[in-house]
Amino acid sequence: MYFIAGLVGLIGGAWLFSEHSREVAGALLGAFLGIFWLRHLRLGKRLAALERQLAEAQGGVAASESAPTVAQPAADDFIFTPEAPPPAVELPAPPSIQPRPSFQPSAPRTGPESSKQNEWWNIFVAYFTGGNVVVRAGAVVLFFGVAFLLKYSAERNLVPIELRLLGVSLGAVALLLFGWQLRLKRPGYALILQGAAIGILYLAIFAAMKLYQLFPAGFALPLLIVLAIASATLAIAQNARVLAVLGIVGGFLAPVLTSTGGGSHVLLFSYYALLNVGILYTARHRSWRELNLLGFFFTFGIGALWGAGNYRPEMFATTEPFLILFFLFYLALGLLFARNQPLNLKGYIDGTLVFGTPIVAFALQAVLVRPYAYGLAWSALALGLIYVGLAWRLWRQGQPALRTLIEAFLATGVVFATVAIPLALDGRWTSAAWALEGAALVWIALKQQRRTPRIFGLILQVLAGASFLTALPGTVTGLPVLNGLCLGALLVALAGLFSAWCLWRRAGEFPTSMLESLLTLAWGLCWWFGAGLHEIGRFAPFALRPAQALTFCALSAGAAFWLGARLDWPYLRRVYLGLVPVMALVLLFTALEFHGPPSLHGGFLAWPLALLLHYLLLYRDERIAVAAYLRYPHLGLLWLLILLVTWEAAWWTDHGVGGAGTWFLAVLGILPSAFVLGLCRLWNSPRWPLSSFRRDYLYPGLLPIVGYLWLGTLGANLFSPGDPWPLPYLPLLNPFDLAQALVLLAVAFWSLTLTTRLGLEPLGMRRRPRIILAGATAFFWLNAMLVRTLHHWGEVPFRPRALLASDLAQTSFSIFWTLSALAVMLWAARKGLRTLWWTGAGLIGVVMVKLFIFDLARTSTVERIVSFIGVGLLCLAVGYLAPLPGRADRDREDS
Repeated sequence: MYFIAGLVGLIGGAWLFSEHSREVAGALLGAFLGIFWLRHLRLGKRLAALERQLAEAQGGVAASESAPTVAQPAADDFIFTPEAPPPAVELPAPPSIQPRPSFQPSAPRTGPESSKQNEWWNIFVAYFTGGNVVVRAGAVVLFFGVAFLLKYSAERNLVPIELRLLGVSLGAVALLLFGWQLRLKRPGYALILQGAAIGILYLAIFAAMKLYQLFPAGFALPLLIVLAIASATLAIAQNARVLAVLGIVGGFLAPVLTSTGGGSHVLLFSYYALLNVGILYTARHRSWRELNLLGFFFTFGIGALWGAGNYRPEMFATTEPFLILFFLFYLALGLLFARNQPLNLKGYIDGTLVFGTPIVAFALQAVLVRPYAYGLAWSALALGLIYVGLAWRLWRQGQPALRTLIEAFLATGVVFATVAIPLALDGRWTSAAWALEGAALVWIALKQQRRTPRIFGLILQVLAGASFLTALPGTVTGLPVLNGLCLGALLVALAGLFSAWCLWRRAGEFPTSMLESLLTLAWGLCWWFGAGLHEIGRFAPFALRPAQALTFCALSAGAAFWLGARLDWPYLRRVYLGLVPVMALVLLFTALEFHGPPSLHGGFLAWPLALLLHYLLLYRDERIAVAAYLRYPHLGLLWLLILLVTWEAAWWTDHGVGGAGTWFLAVLGILPSAFVLGLCRLWNSPRWPLSSFRRDYLYPGLLPIVGYLWLGTLGANLFSPGDPWPLPYLPLLNPFDLAQALVLLAVAFWSLTLTTRLGLEPLGMRRRPRIILAGATAFFWLNAMLVRTLHHWGEVPFRPRALLASDLAQTSFSIFWTLSALAVMLWAARKGLRTLWWTGAGLIGVVMVKLFIFDLARTSTVERIVSFIGVGLLCLAVGYLAPLPGRADRDREDS
């Protein structure tokens, strides 16, 4: 976990201090802060646990007063012995005699938690906080003192160097032998002495070779090999992790403590290679994770520090072989760690070595091959082939216990083989590598049921996305899609989608898994669609962008549905539900930018594809699992389909007549009315989708369409003169009025279908209000038809003031309203509808008021005279032909 925290801090620091002069310092500072933050969290948790234990012990004092006193262990029992478990205590002792708790590591336990407790930091904590602290601190002080003594004596030449190094070496050998003699009596003390002696011998040999050139490297290297093998053998023979740790720490610190700023990097890396041979030898017999991690951090950490201040391109030939060698060392260590696990831990892998080794080696390789055009791409390809080959070899061996390691190697190999493509085309490899590393961390964390690396993996992907976005303003070259920018964004997207799938598969194992899966899925989809739309915006002609964007989104939704069905992942399968908003946005963009129909500029292919694919996916999804939410995309598609067809037909009709007349308005009413009539006619059809969503299509689906038609009728009749050019105007028999008649018919048929077929009342309106509204609308339409007739035949201007001032128009209104009232009252008299009869009578009253207030002022005109006479005669006819229902019968009875 400290590696992961340090890695995240390293990345964050490098990103924040991206200037070349501060990049290394910022990265190191970020790594230190990441490790410090995680250490602070763990110490806080440990302190809280100790406080709870103390409170429990104090609470149990009263209950334990009658219990027998437990004998206090001897002082030597607290000496750090990893192979021996701590003394068992059956009953809690009173506070006065209870021994001070020590940080002794317990016996190895099974499961991921035991590995977590045996991390290398706990070893150092136990070393400096356990029993016999004086001896342990003394060994450390002795080691550093010898190092400083060697350096001091070398600077002042106080004693001949040969005697100095010989005395130090003999003292170290004596210390080693003395520790070996005490291995049975005082094992903890003996291990401390042996570790200190081995570290001093490392120091002496390296100083004699590098600082004083007392013997050539050909003689020193065998000594170092023997010493590395001897320390590993002693550690293995005594099952002593402490000895191995002390020996390896001393070996790695020896060149650092004796360094004077010069020397050959070849000798340094050769020496570190020998130390890693000892670690590898130990790993064949013991699965000591802390030893592997120490070697990993020292080797790559010191190598990175050396490279940051000393590496030059001409050193490539003498540096690259060591980087490859160290990479192979820790690749082998990750494999050995997985193989050497006990039976109850088979399948458990060291995520730091398995995933950290290629990432760190790849980052260092990026510096080495910077002067070479495709060096990093070839390096990524080589890493991919190595890991895929290893995964295939392990799989052929048929070891089910190594399945997790095989999957990790395969995933790493695929990742690096994929990364090689954008690296060959563009330099934006960092963000893609981070995102894929984050996905790998999420995957292995879920495998091992560990929370912290899962969170770090998700955070790492977010950092990768932020880093990628900062590179967008840069110059991008290459072919469409096959360029570093697009492929890098796609890798970030694939990392997010893979993480979302892994989280969804473990949805029930922790509380936030579903939320994390949904957020990560949204993250991956945003990068996927963003990358595609960005490529379309960069390479496609402006006019073709809407059609290409719609096609890309539709095909992506279809691919997501297919993949989601194969993986049984319902959230990915239903990505297509976002197609309706996408189509609406594309339609809006087309209208604002091109002022033409959607079929132009490739839309005649894109729109049918998107609509057919969406309906096909709805049909398939309903067969997989019927869900109530499917009604919403059905409604959206219905409205979008009506809008598209109406817009297309209206635009092409208007284009055909050259923009003259009211054909455009007529089509805007005819096509939606045809949809309303068709769906109402097929209300009981057994065909899909009406068979599954009949009520949804007929009521909430057609309700806004009917509302549009009704409001459109009012607006069109108010503002359109109904010019049928190039045809002559005929009342009712013209495109505009025929369309209005069809609209009213469609609205009436829809209302009748809802009430008689489905038992629904539109908007809660009962029968009488609907009849009144229909009659008022029809009356309004007929009046508008009269106005248009007067405009075309009587040359009355189509303006409100002109209509009010026209005697012909006023006379026509008076007579028409009276005739309308006569027709209503005749119908009411025959049917016995007194309320309807009074409605007609009210209309006649309105005509009377109009005659005596408005028309009486100009009785000298022929039109006004005709209006008075005509209205009077009609009123007489009404009294004779349409008496009030019920009143005439009573009159006859009275007479």
